[in-house]
Amino acid sequence: MAPKLMRILHLEDNPGDAALVRELVVAEWPDADIRAVSTPFAYTGELHLGDYDLILSDFTLTAFNGMDALRLAKQRAPEIPFMFLSGTIGEDRAIEALQAGAEDYVIKDRMKRLIPAIHRVLRENEERRKRLQAERQIREQAEMLNHATEALIITDLANRVVYWNGGAGRLLGWTGDEALGKSAVQLFGPSMLAQLESANATTDEQGEWHGEIQFRDRQGGALIVETRQTLIRDEAGRPKARLSILSDVTEKKRLEEQFLRAQRMENIGLLSAGIAHDLNNMLAPILMAAPLLREAVTGAGPLRLLEILEQSAERGAALVRQILAFSHGAGGGHRLIQVKHLLRDIAAVIESTFPKAIRLEEHRSGDLWPIQANPTQIHQVVLNLCVNARDAMPQGGTLTLRTENLVLDAAAAAGIDGGRAGAFLVVEVADTGTGIAPEVLARMWEPFFTTKEPGKGTGLGLSTVRGIVKNHEGFVTLHTVVGEGARFRIYLPAAEASQTDSAHPHSKALPRGSGELILVVDDEQYIREMTATMLTSHGYRALLAADGTEAVMLFGRQAEEIRLVVTDLNMPNLDGALLAAAMKRINPDVKILVMSGGVERTNGNGHGQRASPRPQDFAAGFLPKPFKPEKLLTTVHELLHPRA
Repeated sequence: MAPKLMRILHLEDNPGDAALVRELVVAEWPDADIRAVSTPFAYTGELHLGDYDLILSDFTLTAFNGMDALRLAKQRAPEIPFMFLSGTIGEDRAIEALQAGAEDYVIKDRMKRLIPAIHRVLRENEERRKRLQAERQIREQAEMLNHATEALIITDLANRVVYWNGGAGRLLGWTGDEALGKSAVQLFGPSMLAQLESANATTDEQGEWHGEIQFRDRQGGALIVETRQTLIRDEAGRPKARLSILSDVTEKKRLEEQFLRAQRMENIGLLSAGIAHDLNNMLAPILMAAPLLREAVTGAGPLRLLEILEQSAERGAALVRQILAFSHGAGGGHRLIQVKHLLRDIAAVIESTFPKAIRLEEHRSGDLWPIQANPTQIHQVVLNLCVNARDAMPQGGTLTLRTENLVLDAAAAAGIDGGRAGAFLVVEVADTGTGIAPEVLARMWEPFFTTKEPGKGTGLGLSTVRGIVKNHEGFVTLHTVVGEGARFRIYLPAAEASQTDSAHPHSKALPRGSGELILVVDDEQYIREMTATMLTSHGYRALLAADGTEAVMLFGRQAEEIRLVVTDLNMPNLDGALLAAAMKRINPDVKILVMSGGVERTNGNGHGQRASPRPQDFAAGFLPKPFKPEKLLTTVHELLHPRA
């Protein structure tokens, strides 16, 4: 369809020919605007100023050459179609003109052909313009798709790549040129075949598919990719290709997994608190009964059995504390300790539980400096590193535990990340295993990051190690070589040796009472009875109550005579806090000693529940179960006879 207003630039130096062309054109397009020029200057100016639909040019001009006119037109206005109208152009020159960019040529003695030729040239130029515009739009869209965050991939029905945008290259590692024509198996390997075939089958059947696929990028890195696949059909509705839109959700899945693990840890913490309470209540009578039985038993054999019984109960209590320390961050405060005693216990665990193919070497100095620390947490640090060392030596090897005293000056400390000058006890855990690869080394301290198979590691070990050491004002160094093993060195600030807990404290007489009346309240019969027996055997009198209600009744009758109330914290009817409040209303001066075998939280649980009162808010003393007789008797004596 011709434009409403035809505009033609006519280069012609023969006025008669120019008039004839005008007459023919106006007859076909009455509103046509025809601009006739005959000089190079005028022609060049019109090219610069005009907006023409067609250029007609004679081939031989007095002051101009037709081929020069064609070249100027292609330089200045390449979008305007160009035709020769000449009486002298030969076949060879006509071919040359077409090769140079002319759309057509008409011989002047065949002027009837002019109008049909113009129609054809204009039609072809319009089609070319539309095609170029469509191609430009496609290029622009392709450029936008290349900058899209998502990976866009089109594959034919044989699963060969026919389109691969820049997002796919950034996500998976192959460029578009490398991926085009390749099959999915060629790019990702046969391990992907089952996942892709399942997705393709659903897409072909239902027209689309949505799900997650486990990819491996070009470098072999694991990716979790959320994929939407759509079937592409031709004009007849027949399937011809599949469009896949891929989004990387690896980090999102990692965070979700961290959240789920955190929830599991919270649930484990709640479960462990209940288990710990019950276990501690079971262990408490054993630890209190053993010393009483020792006084009544003679003979080396029975005494040895009692010693084993008592040591086993102590180990059970320590295990409960360690579980609680891991799940709740509990485990007691810092005190002065000798690490060699902890390492002795860890060495025993290694020798009894680690594979026999792993050989343990110990290098301990006899004069190690003590440290101010939480023994349960330091135990956890060393044990975590030993377990990692074990896992790094699946075929066996040497695990080395080394301790030493070390003074770092400013120069030496400056060469250690996070280091500082001072006196330190250094605990070294080394192995001869696989070592740590650089890509793992960069992320190894991250919580929940693990290279172990699912179910064989939480990714919490090393992050826990670093957190505990940092809380103890220490720091960690690591030296590793792939294939040669790893060496961790834990630097813990040294403390004054004079305060060190003795491994074998001198025995001394336990304090005795002078007939003071003590009310013992516990819903566990054995603990109640054993506590009363221990007190009465050391000069006190005891009243027993099985719950808070009974305790209030007894206390109301003898409030002036009862000197001390020893009560469990968690009991039916009235717990320790409510019981203490009721007794203080009767006698504000009564002293309360609280016992508990569970974890006492000092904050809310994060779900809007009120925080439980802390023992120190309403009691004069606190005894964590299980406890030994000397701890009970010493605490009772201190409460009844405070120092001035």
